Amino acid sequence: MESDLLNDLGGIVVSGGFLECYDTIIVGGGPVGLFGAYYAGLRDMTVRLVDRRYELGGQLTAIYPEKWVYDITGIPAIRGKDLYKNLFAQSVPYNIPSSLNEEVVLIRKNRNNILCVETRNGTVMHTKTVMLCLGMGAHIPRRLDIKNIREFEGKGVSYGVHSLDTFKNKRVVVVGGGDSALDLALTIVNECKDLYVLHRSDRFNSHEETTKKLYSSNAEIRTFSELTEIDGDENHVKSACIRNTKTGEIEKLDIDEIIIAIGLLFNLDVLQQWGINMEGNSIIVDHNRQTSIPGIYAAGDIVTYPGKMKLIGPGTSEVMQAIHHAKHYIQENFPYL
Repeated sequence: MESDLLNDLGGIVVSGGFLECYDTIIVGGGPVGLFGAYYAGLRDMTVRLVDRRYELGGQLTAIYPEKWVYDITGIPAIRGKDLYKNLFAQSVPYNIPSSLNEEVVLIRKNRNNILCVETRNGTVMHTKTVMLCLGMGAHIPRRLDIKNIREFEGKGVSYGVHSLDTFKNKRVVVVGGGDSALDLALTIVNECKDLYVLHRSDRFNSHEETTKKLYSSNAEIRTFSELTEIDGDENHVKSACIRNTKTGEIEKLDIDEIIIAIGLLFNLDVLQQWGINMEGNSIIVDHNRQTSIPGIYAAGDIVTYPGKMKLIGPGTSEVMQAIHHAKHYIQENFPYL
């Protein structure tokens, strides 16, 4: 009888000891999740990071390591890879464990209100609260509808900037008109021999300052333009065809590298299976950053509420609020643990 109760509390007996029941498990190891881990440590909470990728950092390490980030308080500008290093170093004193290559597929409550976090690999972890810091969820870059584009991925076609050396003295095309595309273009413009920025419209969906910087740079901006064809040999891209969407005129350019930054595709089906209230592809949170399920909180680009801004800065503020309120939730609901 006693062991059954212990099982339900998350304290499963193993060789005379207990499996740990964390104060919080943070799902997502991007910048918001990393800062949440630090702040949970600062609040003397036991915490574990879980991420589906083989490394922490989220898009900072996966897609934008060389991209400049401008919305961090007290830091005028910092590259994504350096921001990740700083966030990781910030949490080091708290010895926070992480589980990588672990995709969370189910979060459920047992009869004593303990949350059981289950991964695709069969791992089960127990916690009093959960922080969903998923960015925009499991994502893949959006591809252009060009017949042979997959053949050249990794051979001149990429979806981010992993090394500036790749673009040094090269002829480069960047496709896209949002913040990500323009930020990537500005990241490499001084490295390239020639840089062409293609956008189907003449209005960029980016911050005003970013747009001004692009027009002041050495990049050749091609509005009302789209990439229609790429060609090369078995080793690398050699050329690209650009179509003017107003005149229909097609121009062929000798090109060494192509960056496609037209957005990401997301899969958030699993969240709906957990019973969390959603609005489109976003999790609805209250003023405490709690979801529709008590004890499960969310922060960062994955959430929505009136006035929400999808930037790293507001995301770190949201996860601080979530951790703060989770601490009180734990004190009120788990006086025995």
